[in-house]
Amino acid sequence: MTGRLTINLSALAHNYAQFHRGSPAQFAAVVKADSYGLGVEAVAKKLWDEGCREFFVAFTSEGSALRRVLGEAKIYVLAGVSPKSEEAVQALLADRLIPVLNTLEQCRYWANTQAPAALHVDTGMSRLGMAVDSVAQDISGLNLNIDLLVSHYARADEFEHSFNALQSQRLNAAYSALRAHYPTLRLSLANSAGSLTLQANQALKIQGDGLSHLDRVGIGLYGGHPFSAGGSQHNKALKPVVGLYGQVLQVRQVAAGTPVGYGSTHIMPKASRLAVLDVGYADGLPRLLSNNGRAYFAGEYCAIVGRISMDATIVDVGDLEVAEGDWFELMGAQISVDEVASQAQTITFEILTGLSRRLTKVYIED
Repeated sequence: MTGRLTINLSALAHNYAQFHRGSPAQFAAVVKADSYGLGVEAVAKKLWDEGCREFFVAFTSEGSALRRVLGEAKIYVLAGVSPKSEEAVQALLADRLIPVLNTLEQCRYWANTQAPAALHVDTGMSRLGMAVDSVAQDISGLNLNIDLLVSHYARADEFEHSFNALQSQRLNAAYSALRAHYPTLRLSLANSAGSLTLQANQALKIQGDGLSHLDRVGIGLYGGHPFSAGGSQHNKALKPVVGLYGQVLQVRQVAAGTPVGYGSTHIMPKASRLAVLDVGYADGLPRLLSNNGRAYFAGEYCAIVGRISMDATIVDVGDLEVAEGDWFELMGAQISVDEVASQAQTITFEILTGLSRRLTKVYIED
């Protein structure tokens, strides 16, 4: 037996609709890291059926895999192009992938291809991207075929922070400087949190005559909370997409004072019954949930007791009628992925991308 991972494609479609609000052409899906661990083939096909035509991946290999799934989609590669890898360049060209150019060296190299590209400027992340203040001058004279100007909010999850407006202003200035040479240029700044922020606060909308903006939506599609504390009012309509379930391997009666798990980190305060589930940290259930997290069964929450093992988790089921083969929810409609991330002292992105490939994936529609 292995744990079960369910991916609700109907919920995925619902969440996509909550973002695009009838205008899917203005929204691209981020499907890097195998669609955040949920399976790029099924996820991308569903989003395509729902009207999504543009997708972002991290690396060329991911783009090539996605091209085999979607023959006509626009696929952007965030890592850009390596001037030292002719093989990667040929793969980009062969699979009609669009590199997001991050450096002047990448721009000079890609200009020789005359193939489409996006341009990434750094407006405040200090991560990837060209200098926003000088980008127009830096690429002047290069024969680039650019239709998308990309940047990234550093603090979009803090939806009222003034840095969001500052980044918008910086990107708008670069856009204005570049548009004389690239009249069809579009902008892409917002991630899931940024997209919902822009919907809620029109003052942050980047302005421009005839401007076209492409939001890049990732974690929100998959049901994750894109905001820090205080932003929950903007994503109450998003539905959980992911469910993680463990099956009962054994049920045992234990007496008060019984130690549980490695290191005996939990001592039973009273007599009870324990259920051992077939999911552990090798499946992506964080070890920090030991003596901290919970599972859900038959309308009741059951505490995780003892340390989570590589392949097993123990829960205190008390007087619940539990038998071998029963399924417990460890993440899903009753225990959100955001709750698991909080208890594990991490973020939702890490929880989803850390789910193991050995879990049995089940795609559902409801």
